[in-house]
Amino acid sequence: MTTIIEQVQRWKAEGGPDVWQAAWERVIDLGRVPWDGKDMVLDAPVAADGAAALATLLYITASEEGIHPRDVTHDQVIRFREASTAGTAPGFGEEQAYWERRLTALGHDLEDPTDPVAVMWRRITIDYRPPRDALDEAWEDSFTRWGPGFSSGLRKVFTPPYKVTLD
Repeated sequence: MTTIIEQVQRWKAEGGPDVWQAAWERVIDLGRVPWDGKDMVLDAPVAADGAAALATLLYITASEEGIHPRDVTHDQVIRFREASTAGTAPGFGEEQAYWERRLTALGHDLEDPTDPVAVMWRRITIDYRPPRDALDEAWEDSFTRWGPGFSSGLRKVFTPPYKVTLD
């Protein structure tokens, strides 16, 4: 089985700009203890998406601020998350648009299949909501993923047992 750390290392190996690579390194360092040995089963894929979302958030913030991803603080992450969800439900519509505006401002064409940042963004914006005709009972007590991977995953990596601590 693949562990969360192994999955994150595979995604990092897809390449990209130096700041992007440094963001992945920080995420790997942050996740070594809480994700140690956790296989990609049950809700671990959500945590892996959260790791990718955190790498993306660190990349955006570090690039915009002209700092190294290791210097992005917990407060900066909180401010980013609050700004992205202001006035909207997490993971839907405006939150995704907020992230996309920031990535586009950094020069990424989010449809470019050769841009590792854009490829990862498309991967973590897959919407995992159940179909509209699904019975509520079928979903409420399951490990089924809800919403886009970047949003549900980011929440997952800031809660036990997958919790990372930035400061």
